[in-house]
Amino acid sequence: MSTYEEIKDSVDFGFEEYIGNNKYNSAQASARILEEDWWLLNEGTFSKTAFFICLALESLKMNEIADFIMLKLDTFLRNLDFEDYIEKDDVKQLLHDINLYKEFIEKDDYKILKTDETWKGRLEYILSLKQEDL
Repeated sequence: MSTYEEIKDSVDFGFEEYIGNNKYNSAQASARILEEDWWLLNEGTFSKTAFFICLALESLKMNEIADFIMLKLDTFLRNLDFEDYIEKDDVKQLLHDINLYKEFIEKDDYKILKTDETWKGRLEYILSLKQEDL
């Protein structure tokens, strides 16, 4: 199972690659990362919440965030009961970053990037994949 640091590193690396090298915006980079790392994303509630928080924080550093990230976080942040095997330090780091996300969002100093329904449907498909599907 992935640690919070591993998930954060994956998102950081993806943003460097897709925004730095490919000139994607944060919505495009986030979508690409979710497509590529679906098998890590779908390990459980913790990993889904961690991925979306990390994507949100990286996006907000650019003063923008994709609408699909905000929509999913609204759902994920209602249930912070994580799997028993998750290390306490990982949960602590995630909860810290959730608070950072909430602080960023309250500032209302960002642009919401609208995404089309086709992508949102694709995201639901990605989130439904199981590791057995490998």
